[in-house]
Amino acid sequence: MRREEYACPNGCSLPPRKKQLREYRNGTYGFDFYDFTFCPCCGSLMPYSLKKLKGFFEVYNIHAALSDAVQLIYKSEFESAAREAFVAVENYLKKKSGLDSHGFDLATRALSFEIDKQTGEIKRAPLIAINDLKNESERNEQDGIRYMLMGFFQGPRNLYQHNHIGSGVSNSISVIIEASFFLHLLDGHSITQNGRWIPETVDYREIYQKVPKRIDRWRLVRLLKKRARRLKKNP
Repeated sequence: MRREEYACPNGCSLPPRKKQLREYRNGTYGFDFYDFTFCPCCGSLMPYSLKKLKGFFEVYNIHAALSDAVQLIYKSEFESAAREAFVAVENYLKKKSGLDSHGFDLATRALSFEIDKQTGEIKRAPLIAINDLKNESERNEQDGIRYMLMGFFQGPRNLYQHNHIGSGVSNSISVIIEASFFLHLLDGHSITQNGRWIPETVDYREIYQKVPKRIDRWRLVRLLKKRARRLKKNP
């Protein structure tokens, strides 16, 4: 690691780097440097931590409405970043529903609906529909997201709004990722309609028969044997 990467962005005086015993991914052990994720003095992200975090957000499809929250994280303003994420979700709900409510009440009124238990027809449609509400799975998704948003506002949002929360970057990232999840759903990216359904069981014998190249069949067998050994070692 270059010297400038092991330096607090605010110029705090840091202790010298020390080595510690650690286990590597391949199961071996060795001594490696113990590096701070944050400055132990002021709590700011260290330059190498910030670099990794930016790489993560480049890969993760964070909703565009959360760009300000992400920028606050980069500035190590973690509490402000979380609050900005809550505001972004609340404003998005207000805009799409036309309501002037707040928090818990806003989520309840915006996503709730009524159904005729005898006919199964929708008696009162929600102001914001996550999906078409045509079957039980879609209605469960609508209700589930409503309850999640109600808890999102009633719990962490109210804590951040009414208190000084000295939380680190992990909590703020979690809030932003959850907020992004909600915002994408509000944009119509339903799990029931856009999810990739994975089969519970796979018949590899059938797959083997449909692989035309001998070398690819050999690779498949090798892959399955390796997978079987790994599962046997770590059931």
